[in-house]
This record gives sequence, structure tokens and C-alpha cells, in this order.
Amino acid sequence: MTRYIGKPIKRIEDPRLITGRGRYVDDIILPGMQYLYVIRSNYAWAKFRLDTTEAEKRGAIVITPSVVKDLDLKPLPNFFYDKAPKEYALPIDYEAKYFGEPIALVLGNDRYEAADLAELVNVEYEPYTPLVDPIAAIQPNAPVLHKDLGTNLVYTDEFVYGEEPESFDYIEKKIRYNRVSHGFLEPNAVIADYDKFSNRLTVYANTQVPQVFKTALSIIFNLPRSSVRILVPDIGGAFGGKIFLKPLVLASLASIVSGRPVKYIETRIENISAAVHGPDRRYTAKLLYKGDKLIGVDVELIEDFGAYMHTYQPLPVLRQIYHLTGAYDMKFLRFKIKGVVTNKPPTGAWRGLGLPPAVLVLENLVDSLARKLMIKPYELRKKNFITKFPATTITGAIYDSGNYIAAMEKAVELLQPERIKEPGKLRGVGYAFVVEPGSSLGFQNLIVKKPRTPYYEGVYMRMDSGGEVSVFISSGSIGTGHETTIAQVVADVLGIDINDVRVNLGDTEGPPGTGVYGSRFSVVTLSAVYEAAIRLREKIRTYVAKMYNVEVNEVKIEDGKVYVKGNSIPIQQAVNWIYNRSYMLENNEIGVDVSVTLNSPNITLADDKRRVNFSTTYGVSVHAAAIEIDKDTGFIKVLKYVVVSDAGNIINPLIVDGQIIGGTIMGIGTALYEVIRYDENGIPQQTSFSDYWIPSALEAPNINIAHLVTPSPLTPLGTKGVAEGSALGPAAAIVNALEDALGITLNEVEIPITPDYVLSLIQKVQGSS
Repeated sequence: MTRYIGKPIKRIEDPRLITGRGRYVDDIILPGMQYLYVIRSNYAWAKFRLDTTEAEKRGAIVITPSVVKDLDLKPLPNFFYDKAPKEYALPIDYEAKYFGEPIALVLGNDRYEAADLAELVNVEYEPYTPLVDPIAAIQPNAPVLHKDLGTNLVYTDEFVYGEEPESFDYIEKKIRYNRVSHGFLEPNAVIADYDKFSNRLTVYANTQVPQVFKTALSIIFNLPRSSVRILVPDIGGAFGGKIFLKPLVLASLASIVSGRPVKYIETRIENISAAVHGPDRRYTAKLLYKGDKLIGVDVELIEDFGAYMHTYQPLPVLRQIYHLTGAYDMKFLRFKIKGVVTNKPPTGAWRGLGLPPAVLVLENLVDSLARKLMIKPYELRKKNFITKFPATTITGAIYDSGNYIAAMEKAVELLQPERIKEPGKLRGVGYAFVVEPGSSLGFQNLIVKKPRTPYYEGVYMRMDSGGEVSVFISSGSIGTGHETTIAQVVADVLGIDINDVRVNLGDTEGPPGTGVYGSRFSVVTLSAVYEAAIRLREKIRTYVAKMYNVEVNEVKIEDGKVYVKGNSIPIQQAVNWIYNRSYMLENNEIGVDVSVTLNSPNITLADDKRRVNFSTTYGVSVHAAAIEIDKDTGFIKVLKYVVVSDAGNIINPLIVDGQIIGGTIMGIGTALYEVIRYDENGIPQQTSFSDYWIPSALEAPNINIAHLVTPSPLTPLGTKGVAEGSALGPAAAIVNALEDALGITLNEVEIPITPDYVLSLIQKVQGSS
């Protein structure tokens, strides 16, 4: 019987955070610290000249692109695609390629002085006509953004799985998914402290991938990897937006030049207008079918990367491959990709790492086909679901476990679609079925020169002589309750009180690891924690067996006590004896500690047909939405929202439900409100929360959550990923509900669904009737 695993325990970190005792980057003050102001381009594409004379007369340290060149800094690495456009800390060719691109850095003794000194730097621009539309950017007469590449079409590929059937019917759509911001509470924040005497660079940053960025900084600044240390304090949200290397590079450059610690806190305007964005995509998609049988999908994608390819690109593009067939037993997939550079900020990870648009494409096609065939959307899905597990799809994904029909039926039962419609009201229901990967960067093996499966996470664990257990992990927590869930697992395995577990996160001097992303924590990190706790328990048993001169199998540990020779002693007392009486193992080892580094199991390399299993587990998130449209304003109100989740065994239901609620509301935001648009000059039209709208409590519906548990056979705790699935389905479910409410099938879909757009659809419906 477990005391903690599976229980809705309140987060142990919350009292510290909600009483203002959290420690974020901006709370850290180092002696002699300066503050960084970033001068950014006022044009989307322009040559520029800098006159720093007046600022330097006032004692300002101004860092220009010439400094980057003189220091021979390397470009920001793309770890997966060696043909990516080169991006430097500052543009060494003195050519800004998007509005808001950093073009110079200014240091001051506080952030206000830095801003005042930056005003003294004179910038002259020679603007060009920017590339705003990716389709126009790949026309023969279009100017080339990166002259060394000779083209704006920087990434192309075509994936074909299965045989195209000889005869079939199809429905076709064009789908436009606009770029979005991340909307976290805390923007990017960095403190860099370079010590030239030891040649060490210490960085405090709210990043999701400290070990990865440790490697990146060592490459850029020509430092040994051992000379770089990244510490991760508390993080106020991430959602993929904290996988953003540029702020760390700018602060580190400033510290190296000035010889002093440097703090940079991104503003909200900087974050929305010039940081990494969510995906910017245009699809042409066909769903192939025969009768009520789904046969395959044929998709062409134009991906707008922005001016550069983000550190992890094109993985968010490739990760879509498996979900273009999703939960369905299909036999054919063609996916043709055109990746284009334009004069906009780079796109990268957004909650779901590229998947929300793919879910929209497939699930909107399925609902539209059901309407055409006059079949209930959930019945069409049930007829085509994969039903036997484990199941290998045509793309090579190995779905480890699930019960898709039961999950779909539960969503319909909770939504009660037959009770939604009312005469005289524009109401509709829509569904989306999401297969959610957990631990999922395996698609890199489709493009890297040396395929690999480095999706590991390391844990160091020790019990001290007082019986307290300390757990060390190099990555941080992004507001997802890691301290609590780790403590729950450790306390249960060792049979100790949860308050006797101390969790230490966010230091690259700790164990190896690849970070917090891709719904991988419960799959990879918790598995490593569980294994470490078991090994620690077995080590204690081995010591006690030696103490009592018995075999190890004669020692049992249960409920915080050690049982041996008819005696029971508290585990804390046993460990105290181990330390203070210097009991040693055969190799003279003493101490109750272990190190464990585990890889993600079952991830495969690509075969000769480019099939790959890119994730260890595949959970389920079923979305069912009921909406009402205001005929006069075009506003959509979400009347009812249901999520049925299969995340395997759940460590903490309270935390999981919080993840589902938050992710669902994020997804509703992208469906109805959130967008960053650009004018013909490449200037963003949304730059703050006054014009970039995110859902408030008033717009957030009550979300009815149900759990269906099919444990994963591939993780020791039976867990699957859960953090992203809730954000993947809302756009598809709400678009499907819109079509149902209006009784139409849209040939072209654009996200977000704005009131003006809805009013135009109502007028078309009324005109046709």
C-alpha cells in the first residue's frame, strides 16, 4: 500500500512560492552587477550603422557587432540541422533581419541608467522591403534573406509511408495556423558572471534545458564545457518559450566584455515582439477515405521559420509526422515540407512542440468527413481507431498501451451532445482525439548525420545520518510540481515521511540530463528517481545484512522500518549506524548514496523507410467542446468542455488536473484570441497584453476532467506524459464545434477564430439560405 503515490497531495513548494519566498532570477543580486539594455532594430530588414560616441563619453560600455567579430564568437548552434542559417549574438554583417533583432548592447549600473545610455547611441538604417509572406518569399524574383544560402527555401523534405491506394475519395482543406507567444508570467531572465582569472562562466537563467545550453555557450564562446555552469532558480512558466538561447548569449557576452556580472530581464514587449514564437504554418491537407474507412493523409506544409532556424528546428516540424495519422489505423501518409525564412522572429517550441497545428489538421478533417457522410463524428472515429496494443503505426511509432474507444465514449458521455442544441441558438459540439507522446525528440534521427537516442536524465540521491534524503537533478521545475512528485516517489519507495525528502533542482554541476520538455518528466525523470530510490533502499539492506551477519534477502524494509532477525528499527537509525559505525561494503565503500542515469526506452533509429519510434509512451487526451455563437457580435462562448485523459498511472492527481486545466485554457486561447500578425513592413501588430489577448478567468470555462488509466508497460511506475496533451486538442475541438453550429464545412480554416471572421461566416450561411 502506498502512502503518497497516486494521492492528491498539495504541492510542497507552494507555501514558499505563494508567500513571496520564491527565488527567481530577478531576486538574485551579485556584487558589482551591471544591467543590460538591448538595442533592437526598428525595421524588419535593414542595414544599420551605429554611432556610440555620445554614450561612451558618458562612460557607457557599448557592445556592437564588431566586438562579436573581434572575439571570434561562433554562431548559435543548431544541434539538428547543419544547413540552418547562421545567427550570431549580434549580426556581424550589420544587417538586421527582423523587427526587434538585437543590434547592440549597453550596460549601466541599474536598468534605468542602461536605458538612458542606450538613448545616446545613434542608429542609422538603410531599410529594405521585407519578406513577410513565406509564399512570396519562395517565388523566383524574391530577394534572398541569407545571401550565403542563395535561397529562402532553407529546408525541404518529403516523407512517404505506405502505398498510395489506387482508388479513393478525399476531402481537402487549407489550414492557416498563426504564430503565438507563450504568455508566461515571467519573461526570459539571465544573470551571467564571467571570471577571467578562472576562465569560468556562471549563468543563472530560467531555462528549460540547462545542460543543453551549457554545451551551446561553451561552443559559442570557445570555452571548455567544464568552464560553464548554469543554475536554474524558480521559473514562472515556460511552455517551450524558455528553450531560447539568445538571452543567455547576450548576457554572457556582456559579462565577458565588461568583466562584471550582468543581469538581463526581458520586458513583456520584448518577449511578445522579438522572442521565439509558436509555429507559423500553412497547410494544404487531404484526408483519403473509402466509405467510412479512413485510408490515409496527404499534407503539404509551408513552414515560416522566421529569420533564423531556432536551436531545435526543424524538430517541431518533424514531430508532426506521427500525429498526421494519429489514433487511426491508416495505411498511407505523404508529408511534404517547405521551410522558409522571412523577416520575422524565429519560431520554435510552444506547448506541444509543433503538435497543436497537426492535431487541428487531422481532427478537423475527420469531423468534416463525418458531416459529409452524415455519421456522428465520434462514431466515425470509433470505426477507425487502433484497437490492439502495442501497435506499430505506418510511421514506426509504437503505441505502448491505450483504450481509445473507451476514452472516446467517456468524452461523449460527459459532454451529453444531445442536450446542447436549442432552437434559435447557434450551438455546436466538436471533438478532438490526441495521442500524446512522452519523451519525444526521436525524430531528430530522421535528419542528423549520426543518429542517436540521447534522451537521458540523471539523478543523484543520498540519505544522511539523520535520515533525510536529498535528491539532485540538473534541470529545474517550470511550475509543474516536480519537488512534490519526486518526494512522493522517494518517500513511498523508502517508506519515510515526505517531509524528510529534500529536492535540489537546477544545477549543471549535478547529474547529466537533457531538460524539461516534451511531457517527459513522468516518463524519464521520475523513472530515474524511482530506480535511484530502489537502489538506495537495496544499498541500505546490504549494509544492514553486513551489520547483522545475515543474507540480504533476510532484510526487509517496509513502512520506514528495517526488519531483520525479528527486530525492527527505524530506517533513520539504521542509516545513522551505517555512518557512525563505519560499516563498509566489500570494496571499502561507505555512505548511503547512489547515482542513476536512465535513457528513454524503446526509442528507435530510423530504418530504411524512415520509420522511427520517437517516444517511449503515448498517452491520450480526448477533447469535447460545446459552444454558442453570439449572432450579433460573432463572439464564441464555450458552454461546456470535457477532457478525458489517459496518462497511465498518475503520481499526483491534483497536479495532473492542474496541468490539464492550464493546458486546455492555453489551447482555447490560441483557438479564439491569441495571434501575432505583421503589417506589410514586417512590424508586429501585437506587442503587449493590451493587444495580445490571453484568456482571463472570465473566458475560462469549467473543465470536466475524467481519467482513464492504461499503465505503460515501458515505465517502472506505469506513467505516461501528460503536460502537453491538454494544449493540443482545443483548437481542433472548437473549430469542429464552430462548423457544427453553423452546419457548414469550411474549405479554409484560420486560427484564431476571430469575431469578425465568425460574423462573415454567419452572413454567408444566411445568404445561402
